[in-house]
Amino acid sequence: MMRLSKASYLFMTFLLLLLLGSEAWSVRVKDIANLRGARNNQLTGFGVVVGLDGTGDSPGSLLSRKPIVNALERMGISLSDGDIAGRSIAAVWLTASLPPFAKSGQRVDVTVATIGDAVSLRGGVLVMTPLRGPNRLVYAVAQGPVVGIPRGVSRADLATDNEKFPLPINSSMVASVGVIAGGALIEREINLNLNSRSRIYMNLKSPDFTTAYRLEKIINHALGHRSSRAKDAGTVEIAVPQSFLGKTVELISFVENLEITPDNPSRVVLDERTGTIVMGEGVRISPIAISQGALSIQVKLPEAPGQVATPPEEPPQEGVFGEDKNSIRSNVFMLKGGADLKEIVDGFNKIGASSEDLIQVLKAIKAAGALHAELVIR
Repeated sequence: MMRLSKASYLFMTFLLLLLLGSEAWSVRVKDIANLRGARNNQLTGFGVVVGLDGTGDSPGSLLSRKPIVNALERMGISLSDGDIAGRSIAAVWLTASLPPFAKSGQRVDVTVATIGDAVSLRGGVLVMTPLRGPNRLVYAVAQGPVVGIPRGVSRADLATDNEKFPLPINSSMVASVGVIAGGALIEREINLNLNSRSRIYMNLKSPDFTTAYRLEKIINHALGHRSSRAKDAGTVEIAVPQSFLGKTVELISFVENLEITPDNPSRVVLDERTGTIVMGEGVRISPIAISQGALSIQVKLPEAPGQVATPPEEPPQEGVFGEDKNSIRSNVFMLKGGADLKEIVDGFNKIGASSEDLIQVLKAIKAAGALHAELVIR
């Protein structure tokens, strides 16, 4: 496994300690909460891409040929499915996201993906296709050239009889999925009349009872007593004050720019593939002793309030029990119970342990129930 160099490890430790040494930080409300109802809406549609250079659906596919025949009949041209030969067309599925407060005439990007046996959409052009919402109403119309298709990567290029060269497992190398930049023209708006509301609701992006309570207090301090109340861990209700009646947009802007210190559960993220470790400053560990290969660690309660445990003066033998029944001798370092991230990083830095060692130790501490944080392993 790849190990971090000493310089890289010291730099990572310095950054972590710098973050831990800073005072409580604040963010804007708009960075942790959204106005209820102000969200993206998903649009979908079925269409046909034409102009492909022999990489479209096979001649026997009705998914692409039947819609083309129907479109030509509306233009006064009568053809049968068999009259359209070659592989120059492909049936595709379209997806787009309609932003909140989007207006008629604005454009959004469209993602195009094959649903037949076409091998590549390179060089194709989407025929005008309506995009519908979950209520089956048309909100946008899509049309235009498909871009973002990699060159020379398709099943036709790589497939062999013995499958010696399979397709690479890489989403950026898929020739059957493309994008039409600004390809959808919005035709229908979603009306949200904010100025007629007497109450608005702010939804937290990461629901948390402590953060919701803090947001309630901050808004009440800024707008007046009982101006808001936290309904649950994810929603704060705000009564529009008399001074903001008919000016809800101004009120939302005022609330969004208030500063708050959010609170989140302690979490440790481990990426075993790259050796990346991300921990918050709220991570704590209970008294515990660990031995992993040549690495031995002891976390024990301090002998007196405020006392920080230090390495023993004489290096004892590894794994030998001392006279104190509540402790195990360690030939590396000791930490007091309730140790925070700074002490953990300091200790590992002193012994020159790698990120892989730290990952294994954190997993063992979590399994023993001494790591008081959510452990996310990727």
